[in-house]
Amino acid sequence: MTAERDQHVKRQRAFYERGDHRHLRPRDADPYAEKLVHQLALGCGMQPDERVLEIGAGFGRFSFSVLERCGELVALDVSARALATLDEARERRGIPRARLRTVDCDLYDVDLTRVGEPFDLVIGFFILHHLPELDDALHRIVDLVEPGGRVAFLEPNRRNPLFLAQVACCPDMSWREEKGMFRLSRRLLESACERVGLSEVRIRTFGFFPPQILNRSSLAQRLEERMEAVSWLRGWLPMLLITARKAERTG
Repeated sequence: MTAERDQHVKRQRAFYERGDHRHLRPRDADPYAEKLVHQLALGCGMQPDERVLEIGAGFGRFSFSVLERCGELVALDVSARALATLDEARERRGIPRARLRTVDCDLYDVDLTRVGEPFDLVIGFFILHHLPELDDALHRIVDLVEPGGRVAFLEPNRRNPLFLAQVACCPDMSWREEKGMFRLSRRLLESACERVGLSEVRIRTFGFFPPQILNRSSLAQRLEERMEAVSWLRGWLPMLLITARKAERTG
């Protein structure tokens, strides 16, 4: 698995080195990204004084919205190019490095010497399904969390058929890199979290429209809220929010 992991990291770096990837970059107006961050922050109880680590931050599409809800954010990614773009956006917005710091590092190699003290919260947007060694990754993530701290991740809901169409039609996506989303069942996620010592594991769904629609229509935003309230649709809604807690230190 180590060889597979190394190849995965190389492919991820190569992916970010080519193309513009406009849909992954932060925008001044992005209701879709704002909603995802709001739901994640609400689900894990993010607090304004907390220190947060974002795994797979990329160009920072979600990072600035996260920073509005916490005290300090460390953005981790394997792509130096993506993080340089995030740093440029931080400087343009007048945000001090002390509040938003980038770290160019693979999750499987990260430790506290790279990122400092343990975090109150570790989060990620659409990152778990890319990882070839989920249990190992979660073990490393747990080591970065304070006792009593939390983790929160957003992933595609594999029951939603639109993701298959998205992989087929989006030039930035490939089956090789995205097939992991179809393996991430609720049971697998719950058991993986429990195996690494996380408790209070909660999984719920939300959303309905893709960003191409949600970002262009306030009507779609209101309609989405109604669709989320339909009980028989909940198992098929596209966004899967996973939250869990690390045990308090004993003794």
